[in-house]
Amino acid sequence: MQSRKSKLIEFNILEQENFRQRFPWIGGDLQTIRDTFCLDYKITNKVEKVFIPVENLLSDKSKKDYLLGFLEFPENNKIRGLVVVTHGLGGSTKRFGLKRISKKLLNNGFVICKLNLRGAGSGRYLTNSNYSARCSKDIFSVVDFLKNKFKREINDFNLNNSYFPIFGIGLSLGGTIFLNACLDYDCDHNNNLFDGLACISSPIDLLSCSECIDKPRNLFYQKWLIRRLKKQVLDSELINKDISSQKIIKDKLKKIKTIREFDAQLTAPSWGYNSVDDYYLKASPLIKLKTSSEKLPLSLFIHAKDDPWVPYKATNELSELLNKNKKRFSILITDKGGHNGFHSPNGCWSDDVVSKWVKYACNTLHENLK
Repeated sequence: MQSRKSKLIEFNILEQENFRQRFPWIGGDLQTIRDTFCLDYKITNKVEKVFIPVENLLSDKSKKDYLLGFLEFPENNKIRGLVVVTHGLGGSTKRFGLKRISKKLLNNGFVICKLNLRGAGSGRYLTNSNYSARCSKDIFSVVDFLKNKFKREINDFNLNNSYFPIFGIGLSLGGTIFLNACLDYDCDHNNNLFDGLACISSPIDLLSCSECIDKPRNLFYQKWLIRRLKKQVLDSELINKDISSQKIIKDKLKKIKTIREFDAQLTAPSWGYNSVDDYYLKASPLIKLKTSSEKLPLSLFIHAKDDPWVPYKATNELSELLNKNKKRFSILITDKGGHNGFHSPNGCWSDDVVSKWVKYACNTLHENLK
């Protein structure tokens, strides 16, 4: 992992091409929903399914739950490092945007770990609980598992350099989760959890996000997200439950109409918070970033001002806070792009920026080792 005392070279934001919207995906809403209409049926041959043990939250502590990840390897087997990519609220590794950025980085020579968070996607059967915005111990387990795995198998790969860096890329809430994990990590010998971290459209102030999604103009989004979250609970939290317990959960879900209600009834109590407000306060990275930004590795933040789900003001506040340390933190705030959209005439603009930034971060790390 990267040392905080390393000599760094600034990632030049001014060299990045300005974002331009692609017709017909004009405006924050169309930019946001565009990937929903995209399907990807391509299957990669070099995929390894990994089961990552994590703590059991709701029942016998002696039993382990598992997260499901998918490892993909570059075709030429010449490897620059490992990138862990994870999804946002109600998502999974099946999401088109996650697959797209993963493929781009795979082609750049990185091993990719596409991670389903606790209870998400095709890993629902491996746990009877669900993730939260601050499930840091789960991410610690993921990084430890992958470090140990590649330490054992390092001789099987053709490495570009002797050092094997690990990067995190979080889409939407996935970025929030990675941020909290970095901030909660007990740094050993001045090392960070990741060697680099990129967050795209990630909420760092959960209360403002909750208030935003509750606006009447976001009713469609709220219903869509709640439907996905309820399905996630039904597919995971009912595992190993008796009939009466299943009925309690189903009755509780029927009454839930908003994400705030979902978090109040399920997320907050499952993760030990006193209330939904307590959860939103303690799981918002912005507060800890003000005092513990040194716990972050090289970091990239991308956010759009017209994001209909996550207000950009918290990211803008972070930009002003970290302005004195541009060599470690790169923050791009665009006028357009929606939520995790950024669809330009040349493809996905944010994917291109992240790809360039990961290569820059990788080169910077290797320069420091010379």
